[in-house]
Amino acid sequence: MTAARTADERRPGIPVFCRLAYVHELRGDTDASHRILTQALDSATGPGDRAYVATALAQLAFGHGTFTEAGQWVGTALRADPDYLPALEIRARLQYARGDLRSATNGMEQIVARYPLPGQLVALGELYEAAGRDADARAQYRLVSAWTALARAHGVDTDLDTALAEADHGDPAAALSAARAEWAKRQTVHTADALAWALHVNDRDAEALPYTERATAPGYRNATFLYHRGIVERAVNNTAAARRDLTAALALNPAFSPTGAQPAREAVATLKGAS
Repeated sequence: MTAARTADERRPGIPVFCRLAYVHELRGDTDASHRILTQALDSATGPGDRAYVATALAQLAFGHGTFTEAGQWVGTALRADPDYLPALEIRARLQYARGDLRSATNGMEQIVARYPLPGQLVALGELYEAAGRDADARAQYRLVSAWTALARAHGVDTDLDTALAEADHGDPAAALSAARAEWAKRQTVHTADALAWALHVNDRDAEALPYTERATAPGYRNATFLYHRGIVERAVNNTAAARRDLTAALALNPAFSPTGAQPAREAVATLKGAS
């Protein structure tokens, strides 16, 4: 927080505003994050800056399940730049959240056709899974593996992308290896979550639990993190905590993942039955 404020004092601008807003979000202060981003949007002059900041506001709103607000910010971003891919991706996620799987899939297909990056390839694969198109989903996940192998061969750090993709849709051992490598370099909340989930898919939930706690410790409210924590807690027979965190994930964003939200609902139902 101190570093972000110092940067704001020395060189204020859109990137610094957005970084400061993100620091507040990580600490759970989404009101401050929203306030800083709206101030940044007011100061933005060019269409690129307006699209960038409006998309950050859309991501903040979507992450907390306020879909109407997220859609409004997406509209602001796309009016500034109709081809801004991060805004188009949030729009596709919103379409899925509203039950329009066809439009969400079509939108993500167009994004992937232009920029086949790991996060978007996985997102498209999960939409295919939600539609019952399992062969198409597997093809997307194979593309992720090919992309990460090619990037690694050219010296690009892909450990976090690899850990997340392999944990959910590939090789558990590869996921854990990549997550450990990433943790050795950067001990962030995102890396803690990835390492926890990689340990879980390798049936090492007792080891995973402290990392799930570390991922959520600063106050960061992320539905996927809460889902991962709840699933790990269920695996170590902490029924009350699992029910609490899985319920919180769905309350925060009931459409946080095409492949995670339904298992979260099923787990909550099972845990309620066991209480």
